[in-house]
Amino acid sequence: MMNAGNTTSVLILSDSHNNQFLLRKILRNEAKNVDYVFHLGDNYEDLDENMDLLKGKRLYKVPGIFHPRYADGTLPKTITVDIYKWKFFLVHNSDDIPLFVPQIDFFCYGHTHKQVFQKNENGSYYLNPGHLKDTVDRSYPASYAFLHMNSKQVNIHFKCCRGKVTQEHIVYKDR
Repeated sequence: MMNAGNTTSVLILSDSHNNQFLLRKILRNEAKNVDYVFHLGDNYEDLDENMDLLKGKRLYKVPGIFHPRYADGTLPKTITVDIYKWKFFLVHNSDDIPLFVPQIDFFCYGHTHKQVFQKNENGSYYLNPGHLKDTVDRSYPASYAFLHMNSKQVNIHFKCCRGKVTQEHIVYKDR
């Protein structure tokens, strides 16, 4: 169990596609318990309509492939976020991950609507929280990720839109 004094929590969302009903439901249930919110695109502006639930949170978002500023390059397609020396690389489409990105712990992406958690050959993890487009889309149920972390470990909980944990993983800092 983590020491509650030195922990933080991150909510990772993707592919809400302007489904404000589902997005607000998750934010009402989870936002009070988080310090950071990552939105991985489609739709970039969706969080803007929910600032009443996001006061005091650190927000990071990247545009999805359908955003006009993604296409013209006026919004960055990627963002790197450091929390407790854990490095998160945020991107909507995994095709936009460069071939070499040094010392990233988590590549967080969306686009496919499929929940993914896997380790690559370099010791980094790929994390796709799924989607919030509808209760089911492309045969995948709506889902998101909730991370509880400190400098030594990250507890990852994938949740369905009702808030029930569907997968759990623990990653320990070894570098």
